[in-house]
Amino acid sequence: MSASDRGKVLFIDLTSGSIEDVILEERFYCDFIGGVGLGVRILYERMKPNVDPLGHDNILGFVTGLLTGTPVPATPRYMVVAKSPLTGTWGDANTGGYFGHELRAAGYSAVFFSGISPKPVYLWLNDGSAELRDAAHLWGKETYETGEILCQELGDQGVRVTCIGPAGESLSLLASVMNDVGDAAGRSGLGAVMGSKRLKAIAVRGKGKVPAADRQCLNALRKSFLEGIDTYSRLKKYGTLEETVEDITLGIAGIKNWGLLGAEAFPNYAKFDCDELINKYEIEKRTCWGCPIVCKGTFRIEKGPYAVDKTPKTEYETFAAFGPMCFNDDIESIIQAGDICNRYGIDTISTGTVIAFAMECYENGIIGKKETDGIELTWGNASAMLAMLGKIVRREGFGAVLADGTKRASERIGRGSEKWAMHVRGQEPGFQDARFWPGRGLIYSCDPTPGRHTAGILPVATTRRRNIAPYPELQFPKVDLLDYQAVGPLHATGSNYYQFINACGFCLFACGYAPMPTADYVSAVTGWDFTMPDGLKAGRRIQTLRQAFNTREGLHPDDFRLPERISKPSMAGQFAGKQIDFGALRDSFYKAMDWDTESGWPSEAALRELGLTELVGPDRSKAVKK
Repeated sequence: MSASDRGKVLFIDLTSGSIEDVILEERFYCDFIGGVGLGVRILYERMKPNVDPLGHDNILGFVTGLLTGTPVPATPRYMVVAKSPLTGTWGDANTGGYFGHELRAAGYSAVFFSGISPKPVYLWLNDGSAELRDAAHLWGKETYETGEILCQELGDQGVRVTCIGPAGESLSLLASVMNDVGDAAGRSGLGAVMGSKRLKAIAVRGKGKVPAADRQCLNALRKSFLEGIDTYSRLKKYGTLEETVEDITLGIAGIKNWGLLGAEAFPNYAKFDCDELINKYEIEKRTCWGCPIVCKGTFRIEKGPYAVDKTPKTEYETFAAFGPMCFNDDIESIIQAGDICNRYGIDTISTGTVIAFAMECYENGIIGKKETDGIELTWGNASAMLAMLGKIVRREGFGAVLADGTKRASERIGRGSEKWAMHVRGQEPGFQDARFWPGRGLIYSCDPTPGRHTAGILPVATTRRRNIAPYPELQFPKVDLLDYQAVGPLHATGSNYYQFINACGFCLFACGYAPMPTADYVSAVTGWDFTMPDGLKAGRRIQTLRQAFNTREGLHPDDFRLPERISKPSMAGQFAGKQIDFGALRDSFYKAMDWDTESGWPSEAALRELGLTELVGPDRSKAVKK
C-alpha cells in the first residue's frame, strides 16, 4: 500500500469556506498509525497552545482508524478530536457504526475543520468530492431526524451521517457527536465544538474499497477469528449490559452519586438482570460495519409513560448513570433517558452524574423547588429525573445550570456543593469504582483525557493477567495490586496498547474478550514488516504526544485529581477499608512512561526515542513545576 491508498486528508476553513485535500506522507501513518494518533499529530503541529476551545482556532477532526473500512473484523471505529471545552485538555471521543467505513470508501482518512462558519452548514462528501452546503433547515433538529432528512435530500438511503443535536447547538459542554442511529462519540464535550463552528453534520457516500497488501494473509487471519467467534457469545447476546448486576453487587458501580456501593445499598438490583432485559425489550440485533460479533441491538417499550418505538439497546454506562447513580430502579425510565440523550446528542455518563449531583444538592437543602423549576428532584424519582433531563438537553431553566457538567454546576450553585461534584478536571468518570480496580483510578487521573473509563480497561487487564493479545510483550506476571512500583509499568504497557488499537480502529471490547493478533492485521493490510514492539512504541508515541499537548497548555499533574469521595477508603469491594495511594501509583506510571513526575513533561530521552524532539521541542520540565 502507498500513502495514497490510505485516503486523502481534508482541511476545511469554515470561516472562508476553503477546502484543501492533502495526501500525507507514509511516515505519518508508520509513526502515528491513524485515528487518535493521526489526530494528535495534526493538531499539535497546526494548533497554537491555549486557544479557546469554542473559538476560531480550535481544530476539530474526524479521523478513521488505519484498518477502518478493511475486512479486518471489529475495526469500524473513528475518532473525533479537538481541544476539549469540558476539561481544557486534549479531547477525543471514539465511536463505531458505519460512518468510519463510509468515509474511507469515499476516499478520505480524515477531515479537519478550523474557523467558524457564518451560518449553519453541513459537509457533503460524495466519492472523492467535498462541498459545504447550507444547513439552516437542519438547525434545531434532533439527530435521528437530521440523518433522515439528509438521506432523503441527497436521494440515497446509503448516505451515512454524523451530526450534533440541539445539545451541541446550544453549546452544552456535555454534548456528543452522533452518527448512524445512536452511535455516540460521547466524551470530552466535542459536540459543543462542532456547534460552536456551526457545523451541523457531515454526510458521506463512497463506493471505493480499501486495499490490503496481503489479501491471502488477511483472509487467513479473518478465518481464524471467525472460527473462534463463540468466544464472543456473551458479548453478542448482551453487549455491555451484562455487567450491570455484577458491578452493582460487587461494589463497582456508584450508587447515589458515589455515596454508596454494593447490593445492600441498592436492593432492587435484580431488576437489571440482563436476560430479563433482553427477553423483554430487544426486538432485533444490530452491528457495526463488517463486525461479525453483532453485540448491538434495538429496544422497544410498547406502552406506558416511557414508551419508545425503537431505540438502540441501552448499555451498562447508561443503565448505571440513570439507575443506581440516581437511585432509580425504574428500568423503562432509564431506557427512555438513553433515547433522549441519543436524540439530543448528549453524553449519558456526564448527564446522569450531573442529575445525581443535583439530587444530592436537593436532599441537603442547597437547592429546592424554586431553583429546580418546580421539579421535586428526590432520589429515585424517575419522572423528575426525566423532566430535568429534558431541561438539560434544551438548556432551559435549571437545566442551563447543569448543562455543562458537575464542576460548573457546583460553581454556579456554590454553598458547599463542590464536595458533591464528581469529576476529574471537569469530566465525570465512568461507572467503575477507582478503588475496586486501582488502575481505573490511575487512568481517570493520568490519561490526558481525564475521567475516561475505556482508557482504563486494558491497563486493568494487565494486572488481571488477561490474555489480550498473542504476543510475549503482552503476557503479564502476577502482581500485588497495591505494589505500586510493580503495577505502574504494567499499566503503562496497557495504556500504550490501548492507544495503538484505538489508532488502528479496533473495537476495544473485541480486543478485550479474546487475544487479537492486532500487529499481524496491520502487516497484512499495509505490507509493513510490523511487530508488536512497533505497535507498543507507536502507542507510547501517541500517548506521549497527547500528554505533551496538555503540558504545553500549562497543565500540571496535580490538576488531575480524583474526587475525595472516590479516593478515600471504600466501604465495599476487594480493597474495602484500605487507602489506595493514587499519588504513588501515578508516580510509578509516569516513571514507566518516562514523564517527569513533578511537571508531567515527557523527558528529553523519551522525546528523542520516540522521534518527537523536533515537533515538541526541548524538555521543559523545570520550567513548569508548581
